[in-house]
Amino acid sequence: MANIVIGVTGGIAAYKAVDLTSKLIQAGHNVRVVLTDNALEFVTPLAFQAIGRNHVYTNTFKEEDPSVISHIKIGEWADVIVVAPVTANTIGKLANGIYDNMLLNVLAANTKPVLMAPAMNVHMYNQPAVQRNIQQLMTEGCRFIDSESGFLACGYNAKGRMADVPEIKTYVEEMLAIEQKLKGKKILITAGPTREAIDPIRYLTNHSSGKMGYAIAEAAAARGANVVLVSGPVNLPVPPGVERTDVESTQEMFEAVKEHMDADIGIFTAAVSDFTPKAVSGSKLKKTDGQEDYAISLKETQDILKYVGAHKGDMYLVGFAAETHDVRKYAEEKLETKNADCIVMNDVSDKSIGMDSADNKIMMLFNDGSEQDFPKQDKQTLGHYIVDTIVKRRDR
Repeated sequence: MANIVIGVTGGIAAYKAVDLTSKLIQAGHNVRVVLTDNALEFVTPLAFQAIGRNHVYTNTFKEEDPSVISHIKIGEWADVIVVAPVTANTIGKLANGIYDNMLLNVLAANTKPVLMAPAMNVHMYNQPAVQRNIQQLMTEGCRFIDSESGFLACGYNAKGRMADVPEIKTYVEEMLAIEQKLKGKKILITAGPTREAIDPIRYLTNHSSGKMGYAIAEAAAARGANVVLVSGPVNLPVPPGVERTDVESTQEMFEAVKEHMDADIGIFTAAVSDFTPKAVSGSKLKKTDGQEDYAISLKETQDILKYVGAHKGDMYLVGFAAETHDVRKYAEEKLETKNADCIVMNDVSDKSIGMDSADNKIMMLFNDGSEQDFPKQDKQTLGHYIVDTIVKRRDR
């Protein structure tokens, strides 16, 4: 049983929120409802009050109980807040820090997980500003259950319809279950590239941006985990609630990882250098007139994933295999030779999902022979799916 707040905004799909409230109450949850002024054009407080037997909140300035401030107390009471439907207007206001109604004030004062179920015309949904605002809210920890394709109130048969009520209910209950399983668990994540010095000026590195690892770290922290992020040099902000350790070389990353071998889950997304110069020049290497060929002798770096696999104990180990050819072959080999529980493989020869891209397309291979495929999507959304999948598999 959980405490769930349902926020309802002004769209025709608001009538489905009555059914969602009913389904959650039938499942044994406590539900409180907050309606925006625009939602009142489509549904009435009485409908929700009759089902939930709770006061329905509509006005920030109408305090039924003078001993509390309602828009703060509601968030403290909740285990999760579900906004269904959420309109382009509410998405835009929340993303830009505008809190001019009861629901937005509840969200402004909230520290609990938030799930949003968008519903709008397909052209509105695809507006760059709407998509930009959704991405902004996702970076701040909000989760979205994607709209469906189907018949819309405007007459279109296209994407924009709110997800079905049973699907939202299932998503909410899975969120709550995962929150409980991850709360207080230690998750170690590596991200970004490493740099191997040639001289004081130059180094060997790769094109990794760290975006996938940071998205996973953000998703794990949002679910209550204690996240340690060992990061190579990237230009990304530290996700909220994440402890970051900055490193440069593969050896430095290895030393940082060894300090956190007590993690419950290890997710190794970093694109570490496989080779490092045998000797590093103490001064900048200079050109020599007439010399056409230069050579740098290399040696292999420490295999971090293999070391962790050999010493992991109870850690659930997830590695990444970013390959340019024979992707599945190399991923399957890595799964076995590194003693991993899961390998996440992706084809980085595809520039649209390669290193430094905003999107990714992956397949998760598990050591029991099963697999989970995820279509191309933005890395922040994918980060949530990866974390949820890992938690479900680990606790089987």
